[in-house]
Amino acid sequence: MDWLEYLLTAVRLALAVTAFFGKRWAYAAFIVLGLSYFPISVGFQFDPKPCEWTFGLGLAVWSLTNVAHIVMFGLFFLMTLAQFRYDLNRRSFLWSLFAVVAMGLAVEFGEGLTGQHNCRMRDLIPNIAGGLIAASLVYAAAQLPRKDQVAG
Repeated sequence: MDWLEYLLTAVRLALAVTAFFGKRWAYAAFIVLGLSYFPISVGFQFDPKPCEWTFGLGLAVWSLTNVAHIVMFGLFFLMTLAQFRYDLNRRSFLWSLFAVVAMGLAVEFGEGLTGQHNCRMRDLIPNIAGGLIAASLVYAAAQLPRKDQVAG
């Protein structure tokens, strides 16, 4: 990594942390900067490659070993949910899951456009899994009794 990549990584991290506090400008900037990584990383020298649309049970299971994407997109789900002020209703959960899928598609198309990485639609599987795991954890945590609800 050169100094520019370190700088962009530090800025994206700062934006992500700020977005967790519900700052929409930071959330939008995080997305724009995150997606701009692909053209910046190749010096805007595009080399489009076709996307792989191959799915299958074996590939789906193999895709679930991509723990980094599961974690990153789980965090992206939480960051998106923060934009709804952590209002835990069906609408905010569905919009947050939709954002996970949309961001996953944008990442894959960015990889295909630059030719630097493989554009594989099966990579959406760990992304969606990360969003669903995060949604499940938030839902489960919301079901726990709060301190003021516990008799004592």
